[in-house]
Amino acid sequence: MPSTARTRLDIVLADVDAHIAHARSFAAGRRGAPAAVAGVKRPGRPFTRAATVLLAGAMEGYVEAVALETAGAMSFSPQQLSDFKRQVDMSHGVTVRHLHQITAVIGLPFVADEIGWNGLSQGGVRQLLVDLSSRRNKIAHGAAPDEARVSDVERWRKLCVRFADELDKKCAAAVQVKTGALPW
Repeated sequence: MPSTARTRLDIVLADVDAHIAHARSFAAGRRGAPAAVAGVKRPGRPFTRAATVLLAGAMEGYVEAVALETAGAMSFSPQQLSDFKRQVDMSHGVTVRHLHQITAVIGLPFVADEIGWNGLSQGGVRQLLVDLSSRRNKIAHGAAPDEARVSDVERWRKLCVRFADELDKKCAAAVQVKTGALPW
């Protein structure tokens, strides 16, 4: 059973999928795909950029929510939870630094280096977070790259799902070590 944070992530991922599907409907590499719609060249690109920003935000929200959910399951005191929530709220972005800052509090320091799976290169989680954060920042700050490929967003989405599943397991195991029971 996944954490509540992981379940909520799936809801947002459905929106990401809708953006990807819409972008594909314009730019699937087919003959006859419109070169421009309403003055927008490569009309699928705005949906790809939106999917990228939404995916980055979803991952940031997931990481923060699962860390807070884990802290609650570890029976942090109300004051500790309040302090931890304040710490989570003060850092932003789906970055390795943000991930490590908040997961260290729940006993998972440098968790990006501990998560991996067969077929993912060493440092793959770090690279995913760097790539996603970098592209999100370029888009959100108006310097969107000329390339907004659907294939990139689809690949990041798949990696994000796998990363979230693995982080969920790590958080549950950390709770079990502390309390003796799996939280989810």
